[in-house]
Amino acid sequence: MTEISWTDKTWNPTAGCSLASPGCTNCYAMRDAHRMAAHPNAAVSAKYAGTTTLGANGKPVWTGKINVVEKTLLEPLTWRGTPRRVFVNSMSDVFHDNLPTAARDRIFAVMALADKHTFQVLTKRAEITRAYVSDPATPERINAQVSALRPGAQLRHWPLPNVWLGVSAEDQRRANERIPVLLDVPAVVRFVSVEPLLGAISLAEAVNGGADRSVDLASAGLDWVIVGGESGPAAREMHPAWAEALRDECDAAGVSFFFKQIGAWAAIPAVRKSVSWLTIDGERVASHTPGAIRLSMIGAKAAGELIGGVVRQVFPDPELERVVPWSPAEIGKAA
Repeated sequence: MTEISWTDKTWNPTAGCSLASPGCTNCYAMRDAHRMAAHPNAAVSAKYAGTTTLGANGKPVWTGKINVVEKTLLEPLTWRGTPRRVFVNSMSDVFHDNLPTAARDRIFAVMALADKHTFQVLTKRAEITRAYVSDPATPERINAQVSALRPGAQLRHWPLPNVWLGVSAEDQRRANERIPVLLDVPAVVRFVSVEPLLGAISLAEAVNGGADRSVDLASAGLDWVIVGGESGPAAREMHPAWAEALRDECDAAGVSFFFKQIGAWAAIPAVRKSVSWLTIDGERVASHTPGAIRLSMIGAKAAGELIGGVVRQVFPDPELERVVPWSPAEIGKAA
């Protein structure tokens, strides 16, 4: 089980990452990995060994080292029972620069074999994702791994019908950089995790990479948007209007919208110890500034998951027409 409301289970075949953009600043996984590296269980500590160090501020920071955990990598092949949505690498990134291609191939091979489950792969490295998934040699390599893991088995489709691919985008700049690349990646579900939401984002602008809005959001191929404010003791504020604008944009375009949480800061009438005044432009200002909203730090659990007074947690339907049959023989003929 997991506390992440948009998935049923996490699966971490690798451990380790590196900072990519401002959304990583308060990464929970860095803290957890540093703590787990000192775990008394040798298997646990080995998994996270060397993945973090202490930064100049005395807090854990990623080193960029990626550890592949073979035993964990194979776990989905043993899962029985109800099909689950599985968040892949909550403690790492399947498309990290330092993960060997062979290890990535094995992860995809396991997902192909564990096809009753749905795997949600989220990354900040959109360019590597596109290069990997679009490479004609990739399914050939994955097929070889499928056959090695289960003799006689073959890859049957590409892209995998049970794998959703998504990018994180915490502000307009990262949305403009990553979303257009994502939309060029073959996948049955393409999604964006806007968490932590650190500023106003226009999806219509993002699908065009910040250029003139020539592509309509409704036809861009984006299937799902997850939105949430930041949690934790050092959480940054989210203006409610930012989340509401994304909800409205998704509704207008027919894109599935999932609001995970308000975050640590909430607009409540009660006076709290920690108070911040925030404009819709994202500036922290004095309380007398016109247009500023007062936010109190009450914690993500207390703030809850309502947007506009209701729960909005919709999952997408996979676009299976994006999947095509695949076989080594067909690839050979095409060559």
